[in-house]
Amino acid sequence: MTHSRAPWYAAAVVTVAAILTWGPASVAIAHDNLSDAFPAADETVTQVDAVVLTFSGELIDFSQSSFAQVQGPDGLYYESSCSTINQNVLSTPVSLGPSGLYSVVWTAVSSDGHPISEGYTFTYVAPDSSAPGLGWDLPACGNETTRAQPQLETAEPSPSASPGITDAASPPTSPAATPSSSENAAAIVVPIVLTVAVVGALVVVTTWVVGRVRRRHPGEE
Repeated sequence: MTHSRAPWYAAAVVTVAAILTWGPASVAIAHDNLSDAFPAADETVTQVDAVVLTFSGELIDFSQSSFAQVQGPDGLYYESSCSTINQNVLSTPVSLGPSGLYSVVWTAVSSDGHPISEGYTFTYVAPDSSAPGLGWDLPACGNETTRAQPQLETAEPSPSASPGITDAASPPTSPAATPSSSENAAAIVVPIVLTVAVVGALVVVTTWVVGRVRRRHPGEE
């Protein structure tokens, strides 16, 4: 009897060990996954205000641990702000720029606490009626106060090239403010002529006075 029961006990031990080994693993493998997306993968769209990702289970919202990044054909990021979570929906507001291929890379913490991450691309055709948005050098989540828009910085004139500053520093010289060569010559000649005229007048007056004196006293010569 003892020997006939040994195979039964051995089979029971193997079964229990398999359940303990593969049971938790099968539960862990069943993570939440992406069930719907807008824009969808490989879709062509002309109007996008937000990238909306819907998952099979409720996401864990912990210190921006679940987010999406949207990168344009120029390598810049086009998220207007960081992603928000509403139960199982991850929404990322965007202001897309030029037409082209955009990539979405997302990271989400599923309901079992396990982070999952995937990505896909879609094509955006910008409408002629609206101006394209300006991209950022860094993603929105975690970089709200440090990221910048290179296109905006390039469009702004430098202080040295500003017309207002240039005019204030060195105002243009009007023709009236710059004396001409004829005016310079006049400034030199006029005093000389006046001096010669005054001296000549003094000589004439002196000669006339001396002549009058000699006529009145002819014997004194």
